[in-house]
Amino acid sequence: MSANSEHMEHRWGTRVQLDVPTELTTTDGLSALASVKNASVSGAFLETTATIPVLSRVSLFPFARAGECLDGCVVRVENAGIALEWLDPGSRSVPALLSLRHHVPAKGASHHESAAAI
Repeated sequence: MSANSEHMEHRWGTRVQLDVPTELTTTDGLSALASVKNASVSGAFLETTATIPVLSRVSLFPFARAGECLDGCVVRVENAGIALEWLDPGSRSVPALLSLRHHVPAKGASHHESAAAI
């Protein structure tokens, strides 16, 4: 864990670097594009321009895993995106997301181009 009192790590497991395009939805009906930049069995960091407050419940729908859905809670907001904690880290969808580390899209590809390439 970090000694910094403003940002304490609560991650379980190893962080896996990713670049997985996904649709992000909130319980308020917001839908936005995002990219999962890293993830572990306890949560993930998503790069997005969407403004989503801390403690919001969100669902991720990775383009590369049609039909898969991961639910999380926003635990941190940064300029580049949001940090999530999975609501069900034991879900089979979490290892499925982590397995996409081998499918990092080419630099400069848009979310939709990346999704088509996977």
